Amino acid sequence: MTISEETIKNAVLRYHREYDRYLKLSARVAEICRFEIVEGNAIRAQVTFRAKSPKSLEGKLRRFAASGKKNLANVQSVFDEIRDLAAVRIATYEQRHEEQVVQLVCKRFVDQKGAMPTSERKDKNAADNSNFYRATHIEAFLPEGDVIGTYSNVSDVACEIQVCSMMAHVWNEIEHDLGYKPLTGSLSEQERSLLVSLGFAVRQGDITIGNLFAETERRQQLHGGVFTDVYDFVARVRGWFPDIDFARNAGPLYEALQPVRLVSPESIRKQITVPEPMTAAAQQALDEFAFRLAAKKERRFVLDRNSSDLLLVLLLPKVAPYIVSTSSDAVSDGVARIRWIAARFQELSKVEAGGLG
Repeated sequence: MTISEETIKNAVLRYHREYDRYLKLSARVAEICRFEIVEGNAIRAQVTFRAKSPKSLEGKLRRFAASGKKNLANVQSVFDEIRDLAAVRIATYEQRHEEQVVQLVCKRFVDQKGAMPTSERKDKNAADNSNFYRATHIEAFLPEGDVIGTYSNVSDVACEIQVCSMMAHVWNEIEHDLGYKPLTGSLSEQERSLLVSLGFAVRQGDITIGNLFAETERRQQLHGGVFTDVYDFVARVRGWFPDIDFARNAGPLYEALQPVRLVSPESIRKQITVPEPMTAAAQQALDEFAFRLAAKKERRFVLDRNSSDLLLVLLLPKVAPYIVSTSSDAVSDGVARIRWIAARFQELSKVEAGGLG
């Protein structure tokens, strides 16, 4: 036996004692993923999290012991080898957003050494025509700046973040529930055939969902009046900035513009003097502002040339004071960033107007 009964027993007992750490970590990572990565970049997705139950851990260890696939000589090796005790799943509505989410996750979290984590893309259908599992896995740790207060005791705990489309998630979960329970016996040929049929349906579903939201965005672009939500905001304004990932950082900007009553394309357009397309002029304005910030050694936040920061920079000459004054203390991290940028713009403008810059 590659895992002794004593090791299993003691590992499960230890996990019982430490379970709250893994639950706390997974909840915090999910919170960051939901608000900063998904909502902050106007990506349609569902974020879920879990800490593996002690019973589930015990079952997994017993399967390893029965199969002989893992050689876990002691309790510490169990915790070193099993890295998904804390886990978060980001299931995107559209398959095209999977890679974008992976990049944002890798940028936001760190690996065990404090560097950018790597991602592992798993697409089993490439080698096995009967297996449609598809997801990207990232082993993530909280960055040093997040390991404070109640989270100070999770700096050494990994969280597995899985990214896939919602359609892929359907197949992954069904196949897992049917095929990962050896006590019920092997799958029949009919079951395997139906799983393959479902796999093709899932792939077609990804295509259909992508086409559906493309058509929804086309309809929204023709729609008048106030924005209905952040997705409507992105759909109706992104055309002003060709070749830009306008959805990036769009969530906080949309939220910050609501109290300023910039709630429609018309109301926003009145505040901007540059003609469409606006990308080149906006990038030039952003670069000039970024240079001024650097000269004053203001480096808390970085402006992004490939995001809705371009619209923000064009609006700042008219609305910076209002963004600063209407933002309350109870704001998201993203809106706090918008407010900080607006405050710095306002301060620099006053200095230059006074001839002190």
